[in-house]
Amino acid sequence: MSIETLIILIMCLPVFGGLFVLNAKDSYGYTFKNAGHVALLTLTANTCLLLTLFSKISSALEKKYAFSYLLWDRVILSFGADVLTLVFVLGVQIALLLGVLGIKKEHRSQKGILFYSLFYLSLMNGYFFAQDILSFYICFAGQLFPLYMLLGFAFSESENKKLAYLLVHYFLGAVLLLAAFVLMMHTKKGDVLIEHLSMVHLSYKKSLFIWGGIFFALMLRMPIWPFHNALTTVLAKTSNPLAFIALNILPMSGIYAFMRYWPQDIPIEIQLLSPIFQFLCVLTMFFASIGGYLSSVKEQKLHHYIFVYTLLYLFAVFLPTDVIRLNIAYCVFSFLLMSSCLIVLQAHIHRESEKNNLEIKGVLCYMPRTSLCYSLFTLAAIGLPVSALFWNNFMIVSEIFNYHLYAGTAVVLTMALVSSCLLANLYDLKSQDCSLSPPLKIKDIDVLSFIVCLCIMLVLLLSFVHPLWFVV
Repeated sequence: MSIETLIILIMCLPVFGGLFVLNAKDSYGYTFKNAGHVALLTLTANTCLLLTLFSKISSALEKKYAFSYLLWDRVILSFGADVLTLVFVLGVQIALLLGVLGIKKEHRSQKGILFYSLFYLSLMNGYFFAQDILSFYICFAGQLFPLYMLLGFAFSESENKKLAYLLVHYFLGAVLLLAAFVLMMHTKKGDVLIEHLSMVHLSYKKSLFIWGGIFFALMLRMPIWPFHNALTTVLAKTSNPLAFIALNILPMSGIYAFMRYWPQDIPIEIQLLSPIFQFLCVLTMFFASIGGYLSSVKEQKLHHYIFVYTLLYLFAVFLPTDVIRLNIAYCVFSFLLMSSCLIVLQAHIHRESEKNNLEIKGVLCYMPRTSLCYSLFTLAAIGLPVSALFWNNFMIVSEIFNYHLYAGTAVVLTMALVSSCLLANLYDLKSQDCSLSPPLKIKDIDVLSFIVCLCIMLVLLLSFVHPLWFVV
């Protein structure tokens, strides 16, 4: 099968699988059985296609494979991939698969949220594979509709205002990007490959408008002050693991776009924003880590950990070096897998605690499979030396120290603080101060989820030695 065919299938298969999800018949009393299994089969098949594509192009790490279709005069839809792209796509693919596993025990119909999550995945894959500004923008803006619908199924009607605020927030970014790309296409008299954006001759005012629009459009996807409030408010209220993971993927797509397409030779006024932006990154990381340390809500500690590490990788993208690009990609891949597993496990713990009217403290003592997985992923998340995250994080932090001593010190302190929050949370969950009465039954994660979590941990462990061991 050719590389072109594989890319097209990877972009289209999820949405076609979503149509089969809508046609699946719900079983009485167990609404996940048919629709959920179709979604799992679709994601598994797409992952196999992705690994096949990975094996075809991973032999040339710096080579990009691309192809184009002439849509009409001077408008060409172009898609392509290299190792950097596929690392992000594979991380997103497995993260959503874990999210689908996380909603297995939900008792209401899951057709809507499963369909829109697969639709969202198709557009996200198109976003990563897009090579021209038209197809990139279609996928960039198109993601908002399935994401909003997906979150709508996970939220109650009383919280719709928060979702509307988030939609307006992201819609503003889409408008800014549209204005920048329309001006670019008008100047060029046609479509433009994204990697050639920096080569287009622009007047000073046009360059300032276009690059400023692209910068702020992508920045609106990041949990950085002052743009963080819309995203963090919704994430804090999201209890559905699939919805949380889907929303958490959006900042990673912003990191990818900055890594892939942000040039060095931009107007000086936009370049001056970089140190200010880096300062805001560190400042937001600091307050997020303090917030996680002071929070009495156990679930919030994991949320703050995710915010801090997302901003760490965003900060690293703007370092004046291209040496650690693949290190950032490997970190994002490992981070997506670990955080998704922790989100799914935490949702299961919270659901069982609420069902049995229990305090969450000490509950892992009665869930051995959950306890093992949660402990392993927590230790990996804080940077256990035998995890895939350790070496690549070490490279990133060392580059930050080379760039600025004070920034590196602040980053290490925030990482240490959120790591201590995760460890304290793990200790509370495993503490036996509150013993449960013998008749009480707490369900552990099922065998399939347990096996998947162990497989993810094995992937992360082997990736410590060789990041692409599964395809090379």
